[in-house]
Amino acid sequence: MLNGAGRFLPPLSLHTLLVALVTGGIIHIASTLAIPYMGAATAFDRVSAGLPLHTMRIMQPATPGNELLPFNDPAQQLAVCPFDLDDGLVTVTATLPDPGWSLAIYTSHGDNFYAVAAAGLRQPEVTLVLEPTKATLLNLFGIGTAPNFDPSRIQAPESRGLIVVRAPRHGQAFEERTAAMLARARCTSSPASG
Repeated sequence: MLNGAGRFLPPLSLHTLLVALVTGGIIHIASTLAIPYMGAATAFDRVSAGLPLHTMRIMQPATPGNELLPFNDPAQQLAVCPFDLDDGLVTVTATLPDPGWSLAIYTSHGDNFYAVAAAGLRQPEVTLVLEPTKATLLNLFGIGTAPNFDPSRIQAPESRGLIVVRAPRHGQAFEERTAAMLARARCTSSPASG
């Protein structure tokens, strides 16, 4: 192969190609994972703006041009509660009466770390306690704390985040019932015990 000056260029070795491919992959993955931390305003900032901490609020239904977040599903009604575990533990209660209802918990960067959906054979009442992760140096390697065997206690990977209850919108005749069920959802803070 000749370059522009008419000199011979040696062919690229397989080793050089593999190094370039792996380096490109690492750069791609690192930049993809870093993007949520680099934005000026996160989804958490947009959703929680003007909402009090530890208070569940029913959001206005999404309409074209009036979505809280991009690609917000207009077929769902949301109740949202911003939380901060620096203020203490957070207790969440919600009713998930029918299929299509769900409760999900997100970090402030949008990572979904817990979700539960309504199911026919399960009690519709959900009660959870959010607590900070018990961090140790060994947690960096995926070891160091005993597994949590209490399904009602959820360890949050970050201190701030959002609790979201989703309800399907079945039409105007069901709007009042849906709003009443969403209004039952609560998230309250209490001091951490010992």
